[in-house]
Amino acid sequence: MAERGAYRAGWILGKLLRAYRLLLRWEVRGATFPRPCILAVWHGRLLGVLLHQSGSDMVTMASLSSDGALATGAVEALGCRAVRGSASRGGSQALRQLRRALQQGAPLAGLTVDGPRGPFREVKGGIVVAARWLGVPIVPGSFSARWARVLGSWDRMVVPAPGAKVLVGYGPPLFPEDLPEAQEAACRVVGRAIDALTLHLDLEARGAPLWPELGL
Repeated sequence: MAERGAYRAGWILGKLLRAYRLLLRWEVRGATFPRPCILAVWHGRLLGVLLHQSGSDMVTMASLSSDGALATGAVEALGCRAVRGSASRGGSQALRQLRRALQQGAPLAGLTVDGPRGPFREVKGGIVVAARWLGVPIVPGSFSARWARVLGSWDRMVVPAPGAKVLVGYGPPLFPEDLPEAQEAACRVVGRAIDALTLHLDLEARGAPLWPELGL
């Protein structure tokens, strides 16, 4: 019952997000990238990327918890898909579902590389494992907005103000065979790529980073 209730709450949230999306103005940088691929996004910059991909049939991964059920409802209401699993529970099953979805024509998978609970801007190894196992490139994704609020959550979630111009960007692809063999080093490469893209979008959109750490 808790799972079903969480999913329904997520579905309602997703419908509200669809309406909220219409209040935003959109610009895109780097819209052409190879498909299928895995979009790699910081958890705190997920909102703009997810809304931009609304209706794209993008596949995401959600945990097996009630929070994951809520996320699944929201994602599906936005016209995307979710498979259930995480690095600690159901991960191999979720990867098989991701592969099946991509083989059946889903254009991309979207993963928050520091989610679901952090640490902030620390890439976990699952993105590298997934890209190598699926044989698809990693594409950094992020967004910024001149008028936005940064929440006090662990991920510093960025929420654009209604009416704001949202600048969404996608970086050059990172092919699995070009990443360092050591997983920790490969994760650092992915993290630096997402940071560089995010800083570039912040500077273009508002002239300064929304997250001060990006300017260090």
